Amino acid sequence: MALYYFCCTFAPIVLTMANSKNKKNTEKKAHKSKGGDNIVIRILRWIYHSIMLVVSVCLMLLYLTSAFSDHVDPRTFHYISFLGIGYHFILVVMLCWLLALILLRNWKLVAVTMVGLLITYEPMTRYFPLNLFGSKLQTTVIGQDGIKADIETIDTLSLLTYNTCALGQVHLTKIKEEIPILDVIRKCNADIVCLQEYAFTLSKGGHTQEQIRKSLADLYPYYDYMPNYGRKAMGIALFSKYPIKKMTRIDKSKKNYVSSMYYELDIKKRRVVLVNNHLQSNMIEKRDRVLYGEMVEHFETDSIERIRTGMLRSLGKGYKGRARQANMIKDFVSEQKDGRDLPVIICGDFNDTPISYCYRTMRGDLHDAWQEAGTGSGVTYNQHHFWFRIDHVLLSSHFKAIDIRVLDQYKYSDHYPVLTKIQLLPCN
Repeated sequence: MALYYFCCTFAPIVLTMANSKNKKNTEKKAHKSKGGDNIVIRILRWIYHSIMLVVSVCLMLLYLTSAFSDHVDPRTFHYISFLGIGYHFILVVMLCWLLALILLRNWKLVAVTMVGLLITYEPMTRYFPLNLFGSKLQTTVIGQDGIKADIETIDTLSLLTYNTCALGQVHLTKIKEEIPILDVIRKCNADIVCLQEYAFTLSKGGHTQEQIRKSLADLYPYYDYMPNYGRKAMGIALFSKYPIKKMTRIDKSKKNYVSSMYYELDIKKRRVVLVNNHLQSNMIEKRDRVLYGEMVEHFETDSIERIRTGMLRSLGKGYKGRARQANMIKDFVSEQKDGRDLPVIICGDFNDTPISYCYRTMRGDLHDAWQEAGTGSGVTYNQHHFWFRIDHVLLSSHFKAIDIRVLDQYKYSDHYPVLTKIQLLPCN
């Protein structure tokens, strides 16, 4: 009886204690197992975040270097200029990476990437401006007394700059052969026409310089032509509705091969400086251009080495040459102005993008008509997948860009014509 009472009283207590001990042991084992899993997860998370951080930092450094590569003189270190020419590709990669970070909800890296993009706002809008609503005519001007006054007359003029590629490479020796580019010039009817790679024939019975000039004389009574060094029938030309008061070739020596002309025009009773330029090309041979086009269409790794040894060497020489020319042109214009507060227009084929040392030097304290009134990348070169804006119109503060267009419907040359409407502001 006593034994039965003892079993009934203490057995449940013993079983409870035993079950409790077994439960604690099970929890300890589970905790140890869970702790091991946590360590593995922590290591994987650390690796993941480290990779994301390294990729973000590397992309950001590459992007910032590309965006500000125009501050480095290529004569000192030209390799960094290659990043400038690839700015638009790197920007697209950065935007894709930003989208990926947003989808992954990595908000810290999203914030860092956004800060990097904001830092490069100026070069970004220089390359891809978004003037969706256009540019309006300025109707007021601040006088010397600091008071705003209405503009009584709004003076506007149009400018056409066009690398014609030897007037479309037509047979200039055959007078019956039509020159479509001359029709384009007539249709645009710009007040000032700056042509690069303007050509004619020296043989009788063809399109001679005099005949081409006469074909446009009813629109443009004022004309000037400057041949390239070593070429009599190809160079840069100016057709103008305004009188040419002064003309000077920039750098008359053959050493630097600067194909640029300095003009002073009488525009609505005001002296205006105009500089027409065709700077040194990248000297990329035709086979390298074709190879680049094939690589873009059908990417092949063995093409990279051939491009590196051929194309990049030519690009490096071009960057150095244009850097020298740009500084020379800038100094020359400053000397010719001689302290006079003259309106300035610098235009033509720079053979360099808006992210380049050459462009930055030529621009100086001027403003870019495309950045002020254009939208998008404004590609002006159209051959072999080289999608770049290398034809520019730079204006002093005396002007306001109202409209600028790349006339990509005309494919007679390897460049598109660029037509700009600008407003000449009254003197303060």
